[in-house]
Amino acid sequence: MEEQKKIEKDIDHNINYLKDFLGVGESFDIIFREYKIGRKRAASFSINAMTNDILLTNVIEDMLTLHPDELTINTLQKLFYTRVTHSQVKLMGNMNDAVTSLLSGELLFLVDGEEEIIIIDARSYPARMPSESTIEKVTRGSRDSFVETLVFNTALIRRRLRDPQLRFEIVKIGTRSQGDIAVAYIKDITDPKLVDIVKERLNSINIDGIPMAEKAIEEFIVGGSKWNPLPKVRYTERPDVAAVHLLEGHVCLVIDTSPNIMILPTTFWHHVQHVEEFHQHVVVGSYLRMVRLLGVFLSLLLPPLWLALVLQRHLLPESLAFLGPRDPGIIPLGFQFILAELGVELVRMATVHVPSAQSTALGFIGAFMIGEFATKVGLFGNEIIFYTAVAAVGAFATPSIEFAMAIRFFRAILLLLVIFFKLPGLLVGLVGIFIVMATTKSFGIPYLWPLLPFNLGGMKDVLLRLPLPSKILRPAALKPQDKDRLDNEDEEKNKNGK
Repeated sequence: MEEQKKIEKDIDHNINYLKDFLGVGESFDIIFREYKIGRKRAASFSINAMTNDILLTNVIEDMLTLHPDELTINTLQKLFYTRVTHSQVKLMGNMNDAVTSLLSGELLFLVDGEEEIIIIDARSYPARMPSESTIEKVTRGSRDSFVETLVFNTALIRRRLRDPQLRFEIVKIGTRSQGDIAVAYIKDITDPKLVDIVKERLNSINIDGIPMAEKAIEEFIVGGSKWNPLPKVRYTERPDVAAVHLLEGHVCLVIDTSPNIMILPTTFWHHVQHVEEFHQHVVVGSYLRMVRLLGVFLSLLLPPLWLALVLQRHLLPESLAFLGPRDPGIIPLGFQFILAELGVELVRMATVHVPSAQSTALGFIGAFMIGEFATKVGLFGNEIIFYTAVAAVGAFATPSIEFAMAIRFFRAILLLLVIFFKLPGLLVGLVGIFIVMATTKSFGIPYLWPLLPFNLGGMKDVLLRLPLPSKILRPAALKPQDKDRLDNEDEEKNKNGK
């Protein structure tokens, strides 16, 4: 561990140490300023563009108006309790922690002859205001979403959950980056063991920095096989989604510099649900959920199943004899699917990377100039293009980008198995995927819960969009301390049959 450095009484010693350590004069953004308070010298260190200069000017002006006779004894205490009127201020006696506070955007104020530093939190980060999510859009519902500033994100959650039991515990990650992560949970709902596991894994991260924010954190804390593509956490940009999961007993990680909140633990069913379902009538919401589930399964199964049946046409009943291309094209059918998958991935990646003004033109090129002419010259059959397009639409309809990518990966594996082993390869592949899902766990929660292990109430909740008044119980797999969503008076009435 790094040796803790104490703050010396000699202000020159402290100033020289900070100047040398922080590179004052080398880095233009480190601001150093000296003052005279009464008969005592004082100094401040701050980061350019990370502090509210107007607020700090008012606070420091109040300190400078002190009469010399008032500063004969207990100088720092008098300044702290009578002149530093800002609400977010603290005393710190450790130089290492003071430097971390400075680099986080806070101001250090040193007074000669004192062994503590006044830390003034008047941060003013470069930040954008909350706007509508580009990933989790809804026809109705709130339009605000998380941003890259941690305090904004915690405020968006706190606005929806005015619960005194809601906790945001800060954990710093990275020996050099010292990134802030807020562990969010509701103290009297969330399983304490889950909270302890999450904090323990976060504190065990030993690396210099996490510039990739949430994805870097996920790779450190999820555990299990690194070759398993199934996402074991869920990301959201919506404060209402985060609030709902907190009420169920989940833990959320709010990571500074990232607009994506990490929700854990998660199951397969969390990745195929969308907030739009809860802004519609229960019947319509259930219908949308079933259509989305159908799209996910079609995305995985349709191309490899069609290919397996076409490659072994003798297994087809007469009612399905129409399956199969009339003009198979120049390239074998299996490799047509592989090339089509690669083409869709290339178009998707190019659409993400190009400016939005060019994305429409890129879509036109992919759909018409490549797809249409590829079929005309005989490289692809029309059926190949059709089934690949259906699978792509099913993947795009999956709310979780990470889960959609896992489905694409599994589909590619199934296609290769069908190419080499035909229908038996498909069956073996599907069994393998099921085994992977059945054995995967997210922070101790089975990935297929409530299907495996089976829970009737949970299955109804994940398959159908149930009316909110009927969703009294929290998910049992999370082992919540408060198992239902009724207050104490309603619980007593239900028990007494009133």
